[in-house]
Amino acid sequence: METLWQMEANIDDMNPQNMEYIFRRLLDLGVNDVWAMPMLMKKCRMASMLCVLCREELLEKAADLIFKETTSVGVRYFPVSRIACRRSIQTVTVSGETIHCKICWSGDIVTNISAEYDDCRAAAVKTGIPLKEWQRRVLEAAWQRYGGKKYEELAD
Repeated sequence: METLWQMEANIDDMNPQNMEYIFRRLLDLGVNDVWAMPMLMKKCRMASMLCVLCREELLEKAADLIFKETTSVGVRYFPVSRIACRRSIQTVTVSGETIHCKICWSGDIVTNISAEYDDCRAAAVKTGIPLKEWQRRVLEAAWQRYGGKKYEELAD
């Protein structure tokens, strides 16, 4: 278990297209995760709650970035406890294309495998095979290759 910090900023008067830029800047800063949730503010105005999950040492830098890049005038933050699966990025080769996959373990059991979207998208564009077919093939190959392996068995 680890302790991280969650930051929240309500934003009601900014072009929502700018969120992608802010997400990227925050992720480049090194925060663990960024997300936004729709909400209603006073006077029933539509807004977004920008949320950031980060280590304590990034709180001030993340807040500064939020103030500089958004119209928010305040940020709430509080500690949160997190239990996370162990993760490893591995590759599988499907139809000559190398695709990255995130393998997740809880204890010694593989609990999730996800195919890297950008790799599957690139393979779909290159081959003309639908994206969802690439995702299906990659997951099938990844489960066959990694589904029974323990985290410690992987050579990094």
